[in-house]
Amino acid sequence: MIQETLQELGLNKRESQCYVALLELGSSKVGKIIKKTQIPSSKIYEILDKLIKRGFVSYVKIANIKHFQASDPKILINYIEEKKKKVESIIPQLLLKQSLSTKQSVEMFEGQKAIFSLFTNLIKDTKSKEEYLIFSINEDNKNKAANLFFKNLAIRRKEKKLNTKLLKNIKYYKKEKHTKLKLRYTKFNLPQGITIFRNITIILSWVESPIAIKIESEIISSQLRGFFNQQWNISKTTH
Repeated sequence: MIQETLQELGLNKRESQCYVALLELGSSKVGKIIKKTQIPSSKIYEILDKLIKRGFVSYVKIANIKHFQASDPKILINYIEEKKKKVESIIPQLLLKQSLSTKQSVEMFEGQKAIFSLFTNLIKDTKSKEEYLIFSINEDNKNKAANLFFKNLAIRRKEKKLNTKLLKNIKYYKKEKHTKLKLRYTKFNLPQGITIFRNITIILSWVESPIAIKIESEIISSQLRGFFNQQWNISKTTH
């Protein structure tokens, strides 16, 4: 049990055997250590040298012969603390590497067919109550085909039980009953045609030839989600 714990702290099997043996033997010459541990003489000095460097073993020379002795077991606490400090010192670097490795990508979609596929694929594997946020697009720029598609998309979102929220500028206010999403109006000059879902942000423009930019980035979607929720909390449901 003791040796297993020492091995968990980073000592190998023979190093832990040697350290425990020296605790039991007290100050000892190398021959006595070999006899106690059954470690080959060809390996014992290498093991003792590693333990000395870690501070687990010390030695004195008596008549030009080395006598080895185990350090106070309390040194294990210092050993653990030193390891903890080393780990803590590299945590910022590890977190930076993690953030840099987070997947980020940008794609552009042109034409109604490509954009319809983009939005359809966006929600194909959704789970109930996932948040789907929309900064409304200026509907004057959409044609009949687009209006029909987005009505069908709204129905699909409802079927999947998504928590869909739509923010519109008050200048586009009109009396209408929305049963497929939560709708609010604001006087703030909102960015137009932005959808935020999971770590995906879609920027949509329907002027002349429709285009959409899909950004896959946790940082960007998180920032826009925060802005959306801020505006949502101060917006109104009616004129």
